[in-house]
Amino acid sequence: MVEDDMGSDLPEDDAQESILEEKRQCIERARRVFEKAVNYFRTSAPELKEERTMLLEEWLNMESSFGELGDVSLVQIKLPKKLKKKRQIVTEDGPSGAISTVLGIPKFSYEEYIDYLFPEETQTTNLKILEAAYRWKKQKTSDDE
Repeated sequence: MVEDDMGSDLPEDDAQESILEEKRQCIERARRVFEKAVNYFRTSAPELKEERTMLLEEWLNMESSFGELGDVSLVQIKLPKKLKKKRQIVTEDGPSGAISTVLGIPKFSYEEYIDYLFPEETQTTNLKILEAAYRWKKQKTSDDE
């Protein structure tokens, strides 16, 4: 084997570089798979927000496990904000009042749930707010005239 000035063997350096390049290619293929899956959830199944979030969290775990070769910033910009919300539900049980039972008035309760707000959704929300402000201003100026 031929040694250079640093004392390392050239064939070993080439082998290590080849292995490193192979790892990079594998990581790129894995990223493409995750990207396709995220795009599927975004376009074909937008109602599956929790599943999409779980997929992004797994992708983030994968990127962090790659060490120096991983890039967690690719995934972090795609992660959603978690929002705790309440929705009204009709319940059969609950505090029964004689009047509501006789009249058949439904009883309501609230349940908490987690909703996810993805970055591309916040952009459309901001546009809707701007459109509403523009319509309000236009209506106000037309009323003043």
